[in-house]
Amino acid sequence: MVVLRSLRQSSTYLYLKAYCLCALVSLFKATPVSSGIEHARNQLNLNKIQGFASRNARIALVREALAVKKRRLERTGKSTPTPEPGIRRSVSPNSSSPLRSTVERWYHRTADLAQVKHLLRRDDSDYKAYPELKWDASVRCSSDLHQEEKEFIDLRKRRISSQGEDSLHKFLGLPPDELVDPRDVPLVSLGGSGGGYRAMYGFGAFILASKKLHLWDCITWVAGVSGSCWTLGAYYTIAGHDISKLMRHYVAVAHELAHPMSLYALNVVARSSKGVYFLIGPLLRKVECSIIGLGIMDLYATLITTYQFLSRQPGMRLSRATFQLSKVWGRSCAKTAAEPMPIFTAVRRAPKDAEGVKPHRDSSISKGQPPDRSLLQHDADCLNARLVREQERPRDERGNIVRHDGLFQWFEISPLEIGCVDIQKYIPTWSWGRTFISGHSSDRRPEQSFALLLGQCTSAPAGPLTGYISALLASLPKGTMMSRALFAINRFIRQKKWERLWVNPIRAGHDPNPFYGLNFPLNHNRDALKVEGAWDSVEGESTAKKSTAPQGEPTKTQKWEAQGRVRLMDSGMSNNLPNHVLARAERSADVIVSFDASSDVQTHSAIQRIHNFAEDSGIDLEDCTDLFELPSSRSEEGVFGPAAAHIESHHLQQYAQVFKGRRQNGQVLYIVYCPLLPNPVNPHYNPSKAAFSSSYNLVWTPEQVSTLVSTAESNLSDYAIMVIQQVMRKVYRDKKAQRLDLTQTSQHAIGYTSYQGSRHERYSAVG
Repeated sequence: MVVLRSLRQSSTYLYLKAYCLCALVSLFKATPVSSGIEHARNQLNLNKIQGFASRNARIALVREALAVKKRRLERTGKSTPTPEPGIRRSVSPNSSSPLRSTVERWYHRTADLAQVKHLLRRDDSDYKAYPELKWDASVRCSSDLHQEEKEFIDLRKRRISSQGEDSLHKFLGLPPDELVDPRDVPLVSLGGSGGGYRAMYGFGAFILASKKLHLWDCITWVAGVSGSCWTLGAYYTIAGHDISKLMRHYVAVAHELAHPMSLYALNVVARSSKGVYFLIGPLLRKVECSIIGLGIMDLYATLITTYQFLSRQPGMRLSRATFQLSKVWGRSCAKTAAEPMPIFTAVRRAPKDAEGVKPHRDSSISKGQPPDRSLLQHDADCLNARLVREQERPRDERGNIVRHDGLFQWFEISPLEIGCVDIQKYIPTWSWGRTFISGHSSDRRPEQSFALLLGQCTSAPAGPLTGYISALLASLPKGTMMSRALFAINRFIRQKKWERLWVNPIRAGHDPNPFYGLNFPLNHNRDALKVEGAWDSVEGESTAKKSTAPQGEPTKTQKWEAQGRVRLMDSGMSNNLPNHVLARAERSADVIVSFDASSDVQTHSAIQRIHNFAEDSGIDLEDCTDLFELPSSRSEEGVFGPAAAHIESHHLQQYAQVFKGRRQNGQVLYIVYCPLLPNPVNPHYNPSKAAFSSSYNLVWTPEQVSTLVSTAESNLSDYAIMVIQQVMRKVYRDKKAQRLDLTQTSQHAIGYTSYQGSRHERYSAVG
């Protein structure tokens, strides 16, 4: 048993496990025919081939070497071999035989694997790179926002106003003499949906257009679901807040025409400087430092993230700072509020003892419309939970809002903290992955790799099988044999007797549950139950403790969870838009701009998701698109042909749909829904129906990426932006008028009080 445990905790075993997984993916990967044709065409074009040798970050272009070899072969009369596009090759003259090159490759790989544990031990004492090694963490038990987020909101509003960069003035085109007061700035958030690479590229294009139009400078929060989380993760790390750089990086990766979990992708990462360390190190630390085991989704997380984050520029490599999410706060948000605050989302199935709706039941799964029976069942459970537990459930202090639990609980992951509003508990981001008991961490370790967190946020393969089938049903034409067969299978799986037995064999990755502990009254001596660490710091700071927890704890009994593990997965299993975290009453967002790249945006299911979210959040929602002017039609200018003009006329009212919501505390919220629809710039491309833009296709050509990017960018630049400006202008005017009314009223009250006081003094003098 000890030998097997040591073997399973070795870097060699983990690498071989990843290698076998990539080999299976390489054999059975699903690639659209269009990508295959493009691959073959690139093989015949030697002028576009670039090979790389990237051992230890020494990247050498071999285009000239290929040209010399081609001329030599032509002189000898031999045919010219055609290498695969984008493949990384060694230019060593000794690599003459395939066997020798294979032996050399595995020799270097073995040397890298032998260094992984040494590098991990170095990290354990690197207090400069990982200052959290000196800190203990505690759970913050409160429904309120983190204090630093509150300060960021004030700083961001000041930056957007005329006291800062005057971003709102530029975006709305206000009169030159009008000054924007920070108190009048609309709190705007941007949310990106799930949808695989379609969402990743589309959300990147949406951000690109919003920057050009100065909308990005007016946004306070930006959140993502599934594929959009890939975009946010790359933008705030490797791109350095340069969205144009990120889009160029995506095109460079697309030139390789490789699946991110293929053997090719594995070799690309492993042959980069310390690539094996970033690929295997997080897995090895996770399996060494806790009782948590590893699953397929952990391999999935590090494989895809490292392949996506590896720069294709000569001399570039992965860095430790890239995979420390908590460092993003200092680089982007804390001091200057130069960028919106990023929020990644994930969900988990509600524990069995959670209040509200019982688990193991169908919910409004975003990837397709569930059966009516499930919706009715869900609605009935929600209603019963509200009626029975209305007086017992925790309430929001600001608006007396009752929290509602459902099948899924939403977790928000920011550079500040990770937690769940449903259970009102949060921990510092740098402490995720540590073992917690009754609200206090019991160990110290470097921050968990961002690759693992991002993998959980994008773990669509670990979702319920019914989610896959519903997604396929939403994209297939009705009445076909395939759709009928899938519908029959879906109905069979959803039968009540199969709901708990028929599960996806691919399980979501799990971590130590930070909300696990022993239940005890809070007025007891907590020091007796606090788990202390037994580390001696070389700097004499073993007792130092840093936690982000302002103590806003419940007053009677703190309830901890009985499960020692927590499984987070793709939040698209609950809803494919991150409105649940953006619309929190504590954030008081005025406008939510929702970019939806789901496969069913042209069906009723997409709008139904918004209403499902509103019901879950206790928001009264109504469609008010008619209250705002439609975007201007470009077909009247004569710039489009018949096909493009038809596309525009059919979708003109759908590029930006406005919903007005009212929270239970009376606050008004606007949702501007911007789906990824066909656009006149590419009249023959339908993002929801094109084979290559399927949610499950992870192999795109550069031309396909450019097509999607131009479509998504034009949707915002040419149409949706006009509606967004109208909504933000209305919110700005309303907030300004309300502030001026309150100021005038208070001045009248002060004047009346002064008048009464002076009058009383005169009467006293006369008396």
